[in-house]
Amino acid sequence: MGHGNVRFLGKQTVTLPGLIVSLLLSVVFVAAVANTPPGNDKIAAVTVEGTDFVVRLASGREMRGADLKGATLTLAMTADGEPRRIRIDSVKTDPDDPDRETTLYHLFSIDEHGVASELCEPDAQGERWGFPLRGQWDPEGQHVSDKGYTLNCTASAQGKCVRFGYKPWKTLQDGTSLAPYHQACVRAVRADYCGGHGTTRNGMLVDIYDSLGIMVRDPAGDTAAGVHFEAAWTPSGAACVAHTRVPEKITLQQLAKECPRLRGHIGGNDCSEEGAKKLSDQVLIFNGSR
Repeated sequence: MGHGNVRFLGKQTVTLPGLIVSLLLSVVFVAAVANTPPGNDKIAAVTVEGTDFVVRLASGREMRGADLKGATLTLAMTADGEPRRIRIDSVKTDPDDPDRETTLYHLFSIDEHGVASELCEPDAQGERWGFPLRGQWDPEGQHVSDKGYTLNCTASAQGKCVRFGYKPWKTLQDGTSLAPYHQACVRAVRADYCGGHGTTRNGMLVDIYDSLGIMVRDPAGDTAAGVHFEAAWTPSGAACVAHTRVPEKITLQQLAKECPRLRGHIGGNDCSEEGAKKLSDQVLIFNGSR
């Protein structure tokens, strides 16, 4: 779901039993790696590059991607400080990434009794994948730190936006960083208009697009699907809102009360794609919805 006109079922980041989809990691250690070479070649460091776990050995050898299939990682979570064992069951390159830069991991959490359970819930395709990102995001999808690492599931807003092509570690040839685009995308996926509170629900048809051409709008497809311009997005939230995605969760009137900065930029008469571009140079992402 990287480029082109893509539809997805917008799913708000949710809490799994005992686990937030986006896990905050302070330190990453490898307890055991299935393909560790014989001899005294020990693990020197574990880092994250893009969506890859990278294991560097004392000999200088580097292991990543498919090399780590079957590995067990011990991850220290910032939420409770308790280490958690994660097994990498399988690894693949995201087939929807035209640049072949995104690595997907099928992850299992191993409890103290050795019982394995799925780490991630199914995404819109019914698959369970996850990957690490450098930095930390809170449960509301706000990027809070460049330190440490965050483990994301592809069903989460952070995971979806990476697969759409908004890779927060990447800078384009013209110097444009995709980190703010990723944050704006997370806001859009979650219908987080004011910043800090998502209002979407499962099963919503949403069209994400931008002015870079990473995601492209298809006006004909929008008309056929009944999708209309919803909002323009900055990394902090919406710049203007033509209609709310789920009125049962929040109406335009409620939004005006809860988010004073949006007053005067709410409703079809006060929010259009072209008008939003003039509001702020921080407007990066647009979306339509039913």
